[in-house]
Amino acid sequence: AGMAALRFLTAILLVSQVASFALSYSPSSLRFSQARDPASVSPTVGSSFAAQLCPRKVAQQRPPKFLSVVMMAKAGKDCIEMDGIVTDALPNAMFRVELEANKQVILAHISGRIRKNYIKILPGDKVTCELSPYDLTKGRITFRFK
Repeated sequence: AGMAALRFLTAILLVSQVASFALSYSPSSLRFSQARDPASVSPTVGSSFAAQLCPRKVAQQRPPKFLSVVMMAKAGKDCIEMDGIVTDALPNAMFRVELEANKQVILAHISGRIRKNYIKILPGDKVTCELSPYDLTKGRITFRFK
């Protein structure tokens, strides 16, 4: 119910912004400047000289950019966190972990934060694992208790 209310309020806010822009926008509100004399244009770094000789209309005022970007609320973590004890150390930083809640044995790898901080995990360590709701036999070790 909370996410539905948030999406509804976001949609109302977007519609009100579009309506206020549509009321204030008119093509005559755009101001154009045009280079009249090609000799008055000085070459600048990073642009071609041929492009500077050709007079072009340049918009001074542009419509706001918020119309093209729709921000969506980031979904929360859809994972199950459970504590367990490491029973086996396998190659490639994989571990067998026995979960304390249901005594199920899962295959877990270590998270990037643990890998980055060189935290050593040995058999017998108590750890926290994140399990995906789609596959309850695989997980990620996110914390090692001292």
